[in-house]
Amino acid sequence: MREEKCSCGCSDNSSGCASSASSRSVYACAGASNVGKISYELAIELHKRGEYGISCAVGVGADLCGFVEGAAKSYHTNLLIDGCPVSCLKQMFDNKGIDNYDHIIVTEMGIAKEGNFDYDPAVIAELTTQIHNMGL
Repeated sequence: MREEKCSCGCSDNSSGCASSASSRSVYACAGASNVGKISYELAIELHKRGEYGISCAVGVGADLCGFVEGAAKSYHTNLLIDGCPVSCLKQMFDNKGIDNYDHIIVTEMGIAKEGNFDYDPAVIAELTTQIHNMGL
């Protein structure tokens, strides 16, 4: 693992950031739509519940601060929450050779993609229940 300081001040993927030392990390889509925002809010909810440590997908994509190494650890499980079937997170992890993940797509969970950021906040609880029902 690289021991470099990045602009957020962390020397790895956990110190000084919201993520924890959990062996389960969640990554969210950064899409410019309602399902992108829902993906992120859902990841935050799973983190707050202590079920996953939220981590930075952009850090993985940019090869920064040990994020790739942290996500790729063999004992580590990642949950990728993509907003739509384009599946940018999944493609990014696949391109990095990281295969220890579960993958969900918000639009395949009954949410229509719209070109805005509006959604009913109750959808987060509904999706959290669906995730639990999947055993994730």
